[in-house]
Amino acid sequence: MQLVAPPAASPIIGIDLGTTHCAAAWFSEGEVRFFPNPLGQVLTPSVVAWDRRAGGVVVGRPARDILATRPGDAAALFKRDIERATPVQVGDRTFTPVELSAWMLDALRADAERELGVPVTRCVVTVPAYFNEAQRFATKRAAEVAGFVVERVLNEPTAAAIAYGMHGGVAPNQTSAGLASGDGAGRAPREELATADKRFLVFDLGGGTFDVCVMELFEGMLEVRSVAGESRLGGEDFTDAVAAFAADAVGLDARQLRTERPDAWALLVKRAEVVKRSLSRWPRAEVMIPDELGVAEPSVSVTREAFERVTAPLRERMLGPCRTALRSARLSPGDLDEVLLVGGATRMPAVRAFVEEVFGKAPLEGPDPDRVVAHGAAIQAALCANDAGVDDLVVTDVASHSLGVEIAREVAGERHSGFFSPVIHRNTVIPTSQVDVYQTIRDGQTAIDLSVYEGEARRVADNHLLGTLEVTDLPNCPAGTDIHVRFTFDLNGILEVEARVDGVERTFNRIFQREGGAKLDAAALETARSRIAALKADPRERPRYRELLARADLLWRELPVEGRYTLDHALDSFEGALRGTDPKAVERAFEALQGVCERLDGGERW
Repeated sequence: MQLVAPPAASPIIGIDLGTTHCAAAWFSEGEVRFFPNPLGQVLTPSVVAWDRRAGGVVVGRPARDILATRPGDAAALFKRDIERATPVQVGDRTFTPVELSAWMLDALRADAERELGVPVTRCVVTVPAYFNEAQRFATKRAAEVAGFVVERVLNEPTAAAIAYGMHGGVAPNQTSAGLASGDGAGRAPREELATADKRFLVFDLGGGTFDVCVMELFEGMLEVRSVAGESRLGGEDFTDAVAAFAADAVGLDARQLRTERPDAWALLVKRAEVVKRSLSRWPRAEVMIPDELGVAEPSVSVTREAFERVTAPLRERMLGPCRTALRSARLSPGDLDEVLLVGGATRMPAVRAFVEEVFGKAPLEGPDPDRVVAHGAAIQAALCANDAGVDDLVVTDVASHSLGVEIAREVAGERHSGFFSPVIHRNTVIPTSQVDVYQTIRDGQTAIDLSVYEGEARRVADNHLLGTLEVTDLPNCPAGTDIHVRFTFDLNGILEVEARVDGVERTFNRIFQREGGAKLDAAALETARSRIAALKADPRERPRYRELLARADLLWRELPVEGRYTLDHALDSFEGALRGTDPKAVERAFEALQGVCERLDGGERW
């Protein structure tokens, strides 16, 4: 039985490709609808296994059951390694993390097609905000292997903010109403969230990843201010801590169990997961020790106090990203209007208490933090499809890591190479195109190798090499010749590096594609180049900027001397910002000039 009538056009669905669970949804007829799997469940465990009896791959809950009894025949938590080409053994077969993720995405696609009754080939897929570009490329590649055209790779906290209705882009009592009630220690979202300008923080603790994202809602624009997090921290680490505590209580070594008794360890972890969930509701629970471990005690009692003690190091790891995100946004906890909880692991009372202690306010939460990311992805998919049921929404994003080049520096009178010079800094609003100028270091250079890195370390040895742009056939340039290096970075994670050397007509450029990530074919490369070229165009040519400049010019002609002084100052500021590379500065100057024009044109000049 179908959820709704089949769509007239190819549908775009929203997908949360989670570390421990996946979900897919579609916005239709004013509401978000989730696609159930063949077992009737909305959440599908992110586990892939080899079924020996059927002789094929299974995913979801059947695979999770195999994981608990025959861990060698199953794979989980592969999202954490999605950018790596290292093969993962699943029974007598091997798969890369991208291929394992593709199996999950293919299952979600089949669920959507079963419900809609039409082929589903387009999607918006989410990623943790702190994923680097290799991980984002690999996620997109997995979706392409599963048969999707990816319309947008969306940050999970941004999807959550959309689902909470922070943007105000969904009509009342429609999609945002689906998250209108809360439970537990948090507070339910209020209707005025969608209408007021706010600064808020999304605290996203999923099964395997942790994100902190500071966002701002301003005049209908949802702007990401900063991101921080860890791609290898989540609810599964809390489960492992409970399992290790139980093992230690009966005299067993958890590390030794993992390597020497993987079957028994997998079963213990499964039982620890049940206990972790129980402790969110009850003060005490029992971990049943697997019989095959041969210990005298059949169970270990775990109190909520003991759970909080053994997981304290994990909460300490969460503190650093929280501080980093606030510091990068130049805010203090008191500057935040709201804190939003996302991810199933935020159900733990210890996590909620941590959030309230760190930020000084009770957090908001929806009724099902496991679904909120897919919920927001479905709304974003509707925006991509120009669905009349959602209003226009402007969402900005930021670069999660700095991007730059290797340079040499003078240290104690000697030149040393290996230093990192960021061109695009972490948390810069994207899409963006930024230029820095460097110089050659010796006479007669005929070639330059621009090594491009991603990271935050001062030395390139501690950052990640993306590749090299070769600048060749130079006409014996003297030392100190200027090299203009432009980095252009778009919302789809495509980076183009361009170099122009003074006195050389040719421009050198390269679009970087990360090893292990999505490889662009010729058509996709051409599309990327066109999109990037638009970013490098003179901002004065953008319609809204061009229109305002023309309006200001006409107004200047009509104004008396006193009014011209006021307008001159605003025009100079706007044109100066247009010559720079900071999109935020351009927007601020645009709004200031627009306000001056409206004030002078509205009667003040008389």
